[in-house]
Amino acid sequence: MSRLYSAAAARRRTTRANRTRVERGGGVSAERFAATIQDALGGPSDRVALAFAGTGALPSAFPVTDLAAGSIAAAGLAIADLVGTAPGVTVDRRLASLWFRTSLRPIGWALPAPWDPVAGDYCTRDGWIRLHTNAPHHRAAAERVLGAQSDRDGMALAVAGWDKAALEAAIVAEGGCAAEMRSIAAWAAHPQGAAVAEEPLVGFDPAAPASTAWRPRPDRPLAGLRVLDLTRVLAGPVATRFLAGYGAEVLRVDPPDWNEPAIEPDVTLGKRCARLDLRRGADRAVFEAMLAGADLLLHGYRPEALDRLGYGAVARRALAPGLIDVRL
Repeated sequence: MSRLYSAAAARRRTTRANRTRVERGGGVSAERFAATIQDALGGPSDRVALAFAGTGALPSAFPVTDLAAGSIAAAGLAIADLVGTAPGVTVDRRLASLWFRTSLRPIGWALPAPWDPVAGDYCTRDGWIRLHTNAPHHRAAAERVLGAQSDRDGMALAVAGWDKAALEAAIVAEGGCAAEMRSIAAWAAHPQGAAVAEEPLVGFDPAAPASTAWRPRPDRPLAGLRVLDLTRVLAGPVATRFLAGYGAEVLRVDPPDWNEPAIEPDVTLGKRCARLDLRRGADRAVFEAMLAGADLLLHGYRPEALDRLGYGAVARRALAPGLIDVRL
């Protein structure tokens, strides 16, 4: 979406977003979130009016509803600017909150539990840690460190004897996923926190200009835009779900063994889906044909992951020279 907005506004530059420290009990308004995102995308639109309606907020130490409303507002303004005919954008805070939680409510059926039985927050000797064990290989990694556990009580006893930093390092070293819980100040002082703070909110690569014959339509702005979705959870699928909602033809590609039934209805809403193993020659040929026919690619892999498969930035540009290439 950022590339589309940039093209519409004819601005291709990297803008360091305003970084706002959010303290517990404090917050940032939806208007300010929207303005920060617009600034990162190349500057606010002065042609479209923006308004927020509704009241209430999701319970959180952070201004989640304001972030939801501000993000949707910025995306809506980008659509309006792209089309050039919208009189204004209004965002309902309640609906934005619901959209940030889930896009559907089952009637007559139920989604499976979204979390593995032992995933979650645990108390260590010196603080708290979060274990992410939804993927089988992540749970196996945690249990190589902590021992096999059948429930949270057993896992809590195993975790209690560790210091949080040591446990995080041990699980990550096994290929697992765990995160020591830090205060805002501690995260800001951490090398990773400092590195994240130095990153621009949105960056553009002027050496890789994108071009496409696709053009927006006033009645369904993104109709006909072909989007290849290589994202997992959750920011990427939500972004492509938004594009699908405005008419884009989104094709989501997953590996053959992907299995997250609790989130599948949400992350596939409005999309076509395919499963490919990019280590197989036949599947690679299918993927390359998809890529060559796409207007926009959205991917959220680690920087080196696509390179290892032979689909680094240079290879992608060779296969699809005019591709709008977005990495989260």
